Amino acid sequence: MNLAYLGDAPDHWKGSLFEFLQSEGIVRHFAVDTMATDRNQWNEADFCLYARLLRINRDQIVQHEASIANRKGYFSEIQPSRHADVFLDPDIGILTGAPTAGNSIDQYVKPRELADILGPGRLVVVYQHVRGAVTCDRVDSCAATIRKTIASVQWCSYESSTVAMLFLSVEEARTREIAQAFEQLLGRHAERRIRSDPKSLS
Repeated sequence: MNLAYLGDAPDHWKGSLFEFLQSEGIVRHFAVDTMATDRNQWNEADFCLYARLLRINRDQIVQHEASIANRKGYFSEIQPSRHADVFLDPDIGILTGAPTAGNSIDQYVKPRELADILGPGRLVVVYQHVRGAVTCDRVDSCAATIRKTIASVQWCSYESSTVAMLFLSVEEARTREIAQAFEQLLGRHAERRIRSDPKSLS
């Protein structure tokens, strides 16, 4: 997340998804990590606005001592023992190769970092920006890259033409519950928005 984009339309979309999941009791002790690439520019009013847009309480935002440039230290502060389910809000999304030209590693989350925080029973949610690609292809690429590091990972996604939300767990029941909740909400429109890991449907 970058302060320059705080309040953009995707923040309202994220908030709508999280409000629904929290009201349905599907996420557990939900925590949110801004992954702010410009954290030194944020003030308390910015964090409060971010929380309001995402329809969470201010105290649900993970507080960090380590900077995002200190990757090991940063992600060690998001341990399964400290939080249950967690949302990561990188500028771009999941790293599937080298960062694209003009972007830095701080704008992504690596599959290895996801593996470090994806504890038993935990749901990890990741925002994925999509540019110059078909959304489902981008999501499939992310899922395939993650599976090389976390063989047991299960996933479902909520997709639009420019963004996606990936829901990851090592327990298929967690992602199945997410997919079913959104399918019930959207009805006949779910087919264009909600996808599940093909392995979980076999």
